Amino acid sequence: MTTIKDVSRLANVSISTVSRVINKSANVAPEKVKAVLDAMAELNFVPNSFAQALVNKRSNCIGVMVGDLCGGPFFAQMMRGIEAEIFPANKYVIVMSGNHNHEREKNCIEALLLRRCDALIVHSKALSDDELVDIKRSNPQTPIVFVNRLIKRLEDRCVYVDIQQGMEQGIEYLISKGHTRIAYIASDETNNPDAKARMDGYKNILCKAGIPFDENLVSSGFPNENGGYQAIEALLMRDAGFTAFMAYNDAMAVGAMSALMENNIAIPQQISAVGYDDNPISGFIKPKLTTVRYPIEEVGQRAAQLALSILEQKEREEREKDHQNDRNYPKLEDLTPIKYPEPETLFFIPKLIERSSVSSITK
Repeated sequence: MTTIKDVSRLANVSISTVSRVINKSANVAPEKVKAVLDAMAELNFVPNSFAQALVNKRSNCIGVMVGDLCGGPFFAQMMRGIEAEIFPANKYVIVMSGNHNHEREKNCIEALLLRRCDALIVHSKALSDDELVDIKRSNPQTPIVFVNRLIKRLEDRCVYVDIQQGMEQGIEYLISKGHTRIAYIASDETNNPDAKARMDGYKNILCKAGIPFDENLVSSGFPNENGGYQAIEALLMRDAGFTAFMAYNDAMAVGAMSALMENNIAIPQQISAVGYDDNPISGFIKPKLTTVRYPIEEVGQRAAQLALSILEQKEREEREKDHQNDRNYPKLEDLTPIKYPEPETLFFIPKLIERSSVSSITK
């Protein structure tokens, strides 16, 4: 296996010079840089990324913590958006799953930091705002961007969606179709900020429409297909008398629709259904599911753009510091300004996608 010594010998330079060229850690004469690069190419030498990380404190990796890698396509869509920005920047992605568990989220973030990731993109639901602020303050050298959440004091590092407004759009749509007995298939993860925002949206629109909130119309379960199935079964068992439902997410909506069809209840002729997320499957089931589109891929892409912009600015400042005595090295003010995402582009609004799972109530 080719080693740095082989490169040094072929390029006729010292090992330390080869190391400096690889890590770009100090000035090296152009002719020596060329000699080293030519030798590396001839020998097919690939630098050890772990060793580089120890030397220059860079891993060339972006760490990503998602909620659940195995819980459906939601986080897969987010990862597609992240990778669309990260890979063209010649960086790699390390992904860990926090499973919305407090200790696991803390451990995942710590592990990504210990791995010397150049920046982190974090989807956290179990950690409090104060805990996330402390993590950010304790690691000032690592850019951290938070997705699907607005954290006070870190607003410029957050890429998020107005979740409550999405819920309001769905309920408002059902009301416009004449429905007043609208059930809500809720998540049983009550400490989840998303769960609170969606419940608030449900209650808010009912109140605006003059429809009393009825606890009997709310049924919760784990936010997947099985949870939706069980939640709708509970509503049927207690004879809640609803003509429509909106679910916490599309997975729960699909599970609920399956339970209704097994009970010979037609959708949308007898009960109308609305989901949330615009999961790809929602357009292929029968009937096709009316839902609220959560632009998760765009959120992931924007989060990656923000992380890379912050990282580039940080690296420019470090390079200027390393070359502060080099008059020929460009100063920060002489470089093309880094293009950060505009603040208003860090905020997304969901959109109702009308399909065929809702019918009007005729009077």
